[in-house]
Amino acid sequence: MTAAEIDGEGRQALEHLWALQQVDSRLAAARASRAALDDGSALRAGVEEARRAAAESAARLHECQATIKDHELQLASTEAKQRKIEGDLYGGRISNPKELSSMQEELVMLARTRDHLEDQILALFDRVESLKEDASAADAARRAIEERLATHLAEYEAARARLDAEIDTLTAERAASAARVEPRLLKRYEGIAAQEGGVGIVPIQNGLCGGCHNQLPTGFVTRVRDGQLVICERCRRILYLGAA
Repeated sequence: MTAAEIDGEGRQALEHLWALQQVDSRLAAARASRAALDDGSALRAGVEEARRAAAESAARLHECQATIKDHELQLASTEAKQRKIEGDLYGGRISNPKELSSMQEELVMLARTRDHLEDQILALFDRVESLKEDASAADAARRAIEERLATHLAEYEAARARLDAEIDTLTAERAASAARVEPRLLKRYEGIAAQEGGVGIVPIQNGLCGGCHNQLPTGFVTRVRDGQLVICERCRRILYLGAA
């Protein structure tokens, strides 16, 4: 493509190309925003961790409560044995000295067992209170992060739907805009844009290239004003001069 090939209608061709660049830039921005949306993966992982922590905390509480019940049953059994032996011992039914001595020794052993169980139960009651606080805190943390995830997902879905609609609209607008550009000029523009971050045509701003900000020769500005295809010697993008 040479300057002569778009001369005559060159100015209009550049205007169409510039309009296409605006659509492409908006489309690229919308796609980048869509790709950057946070789908909540990190929050989902946090929810799973909070649920696991809450379940483990509840399990520790239930285990401790079950241990208390078991110890209470052992204590009740021990006390029942004590009462029976005391009844036999002091009821006058047993007169054999050896048997009486054995029963007294058993009473001492049962008393120790009872004291030990009572100490354990008291300690477990203290632990239950601590575990209840832990379980309550873990469950509150779980509910909080679940609410955060629900709010985040609602916002994510709304943003995704908005951006998908915007991308669809811009894609259709892009097709219509591209159809107004001469095919060989379009191919050249797309080739440059593919290599230069999606920007194939840039404006001239105060005599500078709008892409690389390199000072342009005076003749370049004149040629672009006349509707000729001029390429920046430094960044290789097509130059455009707006009406202003």
